[in-house]
Amino acid sequence: MDRLARLKKLSEPAGGVRPSFDVYHAYLALVSLRREAPIGRLTLARTLLLGEASVKTLVRRMRREGLVDVDRAAGVFLTREGLELAEELEKTLEFVGRLDLSSVCGDCEAYGVVVRGFRRVVDERVGYLRLRDEVVRGGAEGAIIVYCGDVPMMPVSGGFERAEGVLKTLASERCREGDVLAISICYGDRGECARALLNAILRVLDP
Repeated sequence: MDRLARLKKLSEPAGGVRPSFDVYHAYLALVSLRREAPIGRLTLARTLLLGEASVKTLVRRMRREGLVDVDRAAGVFLTREGLELAEELEKTLEFVGRLDLSSVCGDCEAYGVVVRGFRRVVDERVGYLRLRDEVVRGGAEGAIIVYCGDVPMMPVSGGFERAEGVLKTLASERCREGDVLAISICYGDRGECARALLNAILRVLDP
């Protein structure tokens, strides 16, 4: 996908030095700016959980790509090209954000992403086990995959089981037939929970 390639370009090493941010931060910056711009660099740093120097570098790269501009008084905002890219990305990936799954996993932190039209890709090319393992490899303790539809289902070894309770409600409210709701679960370094999820999805979408 061209839009994913553009997103990944923002976090590529420069001069042999890998930046402290990755594709997750680039995606979240675009989405945050689409929803709330203009945003000052300090506010953006808090949103992305990055230092000021890293945000400055990311903004500079986004500006070089024609995706953002900066107003000294108001802050960072998307250009028309940046807005189009953010909208295209969110047509595929909707970052739901933090979820209350205490009824499922107790004292956990959970984040969700809806991937539009992703079920066929999971079934035919990726496999739900690989997607789940990628999320864990990225730093989460666990992952839940829900196939959306009139009856939300969760793929399990040997078949499927119905999503119940809060998972059924989330899938029914957030997505439609053919979509996949992917959820990361963390107990330890909770700051990595959302990052692990989105990075995993981007890896399997565009390996």
